[in-house]
Amino acid sequence: MAGRLLQRPRNLIDLLNRSADEFGDGVAAIYRGDPVSFAGLRERVSRVSRALRAHVGVRPGDRVALVMPNCLHSVVCYLGAIRAGAIAVPINVRLTPPEMRFIIGDVGARVVIAHERTWPTVSEALEDLDAVEVVLGIGLEAEGVIAVDALTADAGPGFDVPEIAPEDVAAIIYTSGTTGLPKGAMITHGNVLFNVRSTIRGHGFRRDDVHLLIVPLFHVTGLNTIMPTSLQLGSTMVISAKSNPRELLELIQRHRCTTMFTVPTTTILLAQEPSLGEFDISSLRLLAYSGAPMPVRAIHRLRELFPDVALHNFYGLTETTSVTTVLPSEFALSHAESIGRVVPELDAKIVDEEGRMLPPGEVGELLIRGPSIFAGYHQRPEATQEALEEGWLHTGDKAFIDEDGFVFLRGRTREMIIVAGENVYPVEVENVLTRHRDVVEAAVVGVEHPVLGQVVKAVVVPRPGAEVSEREIRRHCAERLASFKVPHQVEFVEELPRNPSGKVVKRELA
Repeated sequence: MAGRLLQRPRNLIDLLNRSADEFGDGVAAIYRGDPVSFAGLRERVSRVSRALRAHVGVRPGDRVALVMPNCLHSVVCYLGAIRAGAIAVPINVRLTPPEMRFIIGDVGARVVIAHERTWPTVSEALEDLDAVEVVLGIGLEAEGVIAVDALTADAGPGFDVPEIAPEDVAAIIYTSGTTGLPKGAMITHGNVLFNVRSTIRGHGFRRDDVHLLIVPLFHVTGLNTIMPTSLQLGSTMVISAKSNPRELLELIQRHRCTTMFTVPTTTILLAQEPSLGEFDISSLRLLAYSGAPMPVRAIHRLRELFPDVALHNFYGLTETTSVTTVLPSEFALSHAESIGRVVPELDAKIVDEEGRMLPPGEVGELLIRGPSIFAGYHQRPEATQEALEEGWLHTGDKAFIDEDGFVFLRGRTREMIIVAGENVYPVEVENVLTRHRDVVEAAVVGVEHPVLGQVVKAVVVPRPGAEVSEREIRRHCAERLASFKVPHQVEFVEELPRNPSGKVVKRELA
């Protein structure tokens, strides 16, 4: 066994098996206070995969959509689907029924696994989707829904797990769309396993860590960074869907958590929590934040509050699997505006609009190349070709790299807005706005917010003679978009500012 464990795993199921063999009775995960061992986790994953094969008819290449908040089932069902040979499709639980409907239909999912908390949205999303053959439920009873726990009680016979190569797709994760429709990024087993190595090298994860896993398992930080790296090292995940600062402090104290990854909004609220001093969080050694700009004053405040805790800024995209750059704690204050240096084995460069490489200090588009780059967009060859050029990923981020290799972001080339760590493309919101009967034109921009980082602002040209209110516009959007995409501000104008070529000048709208 020892010789086998010295070899690198080839896929996520190999990783799971090796962790169960090596760490056995060690605690792999804690959910709602209940521990699960590495061996126990493997057994649960095995039962789900056997049930999917024997009772549901899942076969290699099938897509299984997962719509659930952070819970033990979100890990077990994800790995269980992959062990059955399927491709997992984690879906953001904050999406509206039309948004979910598009993703489930676009990816061609035969099976959907929903949680009781997401069922009201999922049930509506499935109304017009005849391609979905089986719906499985976590903690819910509804007509036509098969309970996962009942299905796995008699999981069925074992089977030979399909051969899974590193280049095979493990998951399809949908990103906000620059053209108004999301695209499914295909993440391979090799991508994730490389990201595990990047996490260990960039963030210094250790065997004795207890990770507070609160970032969503439908986003890459939770799914591709914390969860598989914890399996690799034999450390423990405390899985929670909580975001309230006081509840997070309670979890850190109760389970002696050592690491927490989150978005800047949560970190800022944690630092402002009045009850902070009531909790013993001395176990915490690493606090990492990503997904949106972190105000420099907030970093200074964190250093004051947590002088012995390492503060890591980091950067990654769905298309880069997760960890791409890391700013170590020793540079948290001196390079507070930087997202750090690229991790080993990845390359980065800055290019101008003609694709020419720019020297240090000059702003252009950030391109990334290396083993973490995704396999392309599901059924979107043109979008894939646009994003990937000779192995280089066009990130869409404006940035510069200084003489010492530190990367500094300077905005989006494609105008993306980041609301509390969630990506919002203006065109997606604009398409919804212009579907309103009283809206002639609309433009969307991001404006600064002290806690959320940015919020969405809509500038609307109403139909002449129409009486439409900000409340009506927001309600129209809320029925069709996830809450973080709904305009926080709505301004009505007679016409949008344009340049001589007729393009809207968005810098005049913020």
